[in-house]
Amino acid sequence: MLGSSTVGKDTGPITVFLHAVGISAWMWKPVIAALPGSRALLIDLPGHGDSNHIPWASLEDTAQQVAATIDQHHKGEDLHIVGLSLGSYVGMTLLAQRPEAYKTAMLSGMHAGGMPKKWQMKLITLFTAPLAARPFFARKTAHMLGGGDADIEGFVAEAGRTNSTAFRRATNNVVDYELPENVDQIRARLLVTAGSKEHALIRNALEDITKRIPQAQALEVPDVGHGWSSEKPQLFAQTLREHIDGSKMEAARLQSRSKA
Repeated sequence: MLGSSTVGKDTGPITVFLHAVGISAWMWKPVIAALPGSRALLIDLPGHGDSNHIPWASLEDTAQQVAATIDQHHKGEDLHIVGLSLGSYVGMTLLAQRPEAYKTAMLSGMHAGGMPKKWQMKLITLFTAPLAARPFFARKTAHMLGGGDADIEGFVAEAGRTNSTAFRRATNNVVDYELPENVDQIRARLLVTAGSKEHALIRNALEDITKRIPQAQALEVPDVGHGWSSEKPQLFAQTLREHIDGSKMEAARLQSRSKA
């Protein structure tokens, strides 16, 4: 079974957090701190954190393992899914596997398919995967994702628990990713987001995904990059809270808040 932990209240709706590649559920600490009174389920994906002994097989297999872990904690409450980067691909796969099981989902930093030059990306991953857990490489990643406010040494420690084979396989799954054929059956109220500084492939996916999933909404968040949950955890938490609550989010209001 995947490594997991719960934070917050013992009862009530459950928000499931799915992390990026090369780190663990530890990455969500600043966001959780900005969500007092919530109930969170933090899951380490195969090959990462407390699940580093579990081999990474595929996005589909990982989503099934995540679902089994959720079932251990779920007693009929509303379920909300949150994912960033790799966690978003797992999250979308999870939604497609169980189209009616989740109340809401917020997925950030994913493309919708058709990645160009796949062989180049896989070649880069072949060489970088063994380095991802090394302290010098992890420090660069932490600075890139969180800026000057990041817990650099905490990130380095957690990155050091990543299995390099899992890193390579998971990244290659992302390179090959295409939206599941049945995404139009997803019933969760979905918000897909991207930072305005992200790659065009991810920013363009906002429109692609909302075309395929009727009830999905898209939000491009100003002045942030791929790791905006670490750059601006308060903003990420507020966006998540408003989405779960069903509040309308306006780009202008988010922009003014992001500059605060």
